[in-house]
Amino acid sequence: MLEIEKSSFTTDAYPKSRFAKLAKKHSDGFFVIENAGKILGYIIGYKTKKNQGDLDSIAIDPKYRKLGIGKLLLRYILNQFKKKGLRHASLEVRAKNKTAISFYRDMGFKAKRVIKEFYRDKADAYQMERAI
Repeated sequence: MLEIEKSSFTTDAYPKSRFAKLAKKHSDGFFVIENAGKILGYIIGYKTKKNQGDLDSIAIDPKYRKLGIGKLLLRYILNQFKKKGLRHASLEVRAKNKTAISFYRDMGFKAKRVIKEFYRDKADAYQMERAI
């Protein structure tokens, strides 16, 4: 997962310690797609204190993008949220990441607000939400 994270997020890649913290706190929110023992992609999401689903991270190995793996993972976690009785899902995405924004819009998410200087490099983010 770390290799996929690093190849997917140049400035925002989670360090191993962040994955460990998320795994400890939200172990039921890590999902991967594998083929022959190789991880092709993953998604991390969990229930928030506001009783909604938060999509923390999604990444697909660059060699396996455009094959529907991201859609499959996102649909899967939204279904998991629904099974937990959650009615909304949210995420943050770089305001300049047009590819990701388009993907999330195609999956039913709408931009709700801009979060100024959300990332370490002071880049803005959109908070996006959708009903489940």
